[in-house]
Amino acid sequence: MSDTIVALATPPVAAALSLIRMTGPKSHQIINQLAPKFQLQKELQYRAITFNHALIDDVVISSWNKPHSYTGEDVVEISCHGNMLIVDQIIDACCQLGARPAEPGEFTRKAFLNGKLDLTQAESVMDLIHAKSERALRAAKSFQQGAFGKKIETIREEILQVLSQLEAYIDFPDEDIEPETAESLSKRIEAVALKVSEYLATAKTGKFLRHGASVVLVGAPNAGKSSLMNALLEDDRVLVSDQPGTTRDAIEAEFILDGISIRLTDTAGLRESDEELENLGMEHTQRALDDADLVLFLVDGSIPNLGTPDLSLDQSKIPTIHCLTKSDLPRVFTGDGFDISTKTGDGLENLKQEIARRLKLDENNLLSESLAINSRHEFHLNTAKVSRSELTISGGSLVSMFWCARSRLTF
Repeated sequence: MSDTIVALATPPVAAALSLIRMTGPKSHQIINQLAPKFQLQKELQYRAITFNHALIDDVVISSWNKPHSYTGEDVVEISCHGNMLIVDQIIDACCQLGARPAEPGEFTRKAFLNGKLDLTQAESVMDLIHAKSERALRAAKSFQQGAFGKKIETIREEILQVLSQLEAYIDFPDEDIEPETAESLSKRIEAVALKVSEYLATAKTGKFLRHGASVVLVGAPNAGKSSLMNALLEDDRVLVSDQPGTTRDAIEAEFILDGISIRLTDTAGLRESDEELENLGMEHTQRALDDADLVLFLVDGSIPNLGTPDLSLDQSKIPTIHCLTKSDLPRVFTGDGFDISTKTGDGLENLKQEIARRLKLDENNLLSESLAINSRHEFHLNTAKVSRSELTISGGSLVSMFWCARSRLTF
């Protein structure tokens, strides 16, 4: 915590400008040695940086005094020319004068430890950087502004208030809990439990916003998987041929649907084959299915029923949409499914709507978006939910120790 750290804050590539950030107790001392005429104030200043009597670069410098900075410590930012040789020379000079290279995420860690961010806000920094859609960006900003942390703090305070009342009855065992009081406490606990369940319900949305949803296309050779993938991507991403078995490996690409990144996987056609390469491709198909959030099962609607490929697929666990392709040709297949044609575009919008519905991508659900929890939040909320199930207040008896002490809602 007492170290002064320095790092490049922009990508390590040649560019017009690069930004170097330094924070810690020696920040101002170091910049005064590198740029003696620098004055400690927030306004940007144009200065020359020199070290060992040699000019390194003409830069623009800004500074913040603790605690009024991102990290809560003294901070200096140096905007220099984006030549990596210049960047390395400035960082090396800072290190020789008492700083050290920052570890990944260390600036945000300092901000968290100094009370400038809660943990949910600190986590949101990476979400903000890696957001792939406007919707994911809005969710990251909501977390960055502390929306979820404030809600967790509210229910934590409610639990602590209930706990204080329970402790009072333990300290004075002769005083039984009145039925009205017990009922009131139970209602307050139920209200908190309802909030916990409400937040847990956003876990899937959180996963999709941060990592995208996996949609896998499967079916027999020449069912139209590659053509459908190209149509959904609106790009010729995959080679298409009338020859069966063209796709030998799982091919991935992404597109945005209702503000969520959808990771499409085109797979090898499922059939019995003597070719080792094609069989390896079908093994990759099975592995892709293991990680799928949704399966598009394609059948060529222009040929008779020939049975369905053998899939180790539990459709009760993985949502599956059956698609009858080539609807621009006379339909011969008698099964049910979404009629689509990648040649004419018929049925594609309906299919996209069905994909969104099956994945429950409700773009109008503001709660799911602003409170879309991550896996760590989900773990702690589930722990709280389990602890809640072990707590009962009835009459004047306490059947369980304190929910909040075991639920660890420390976000």
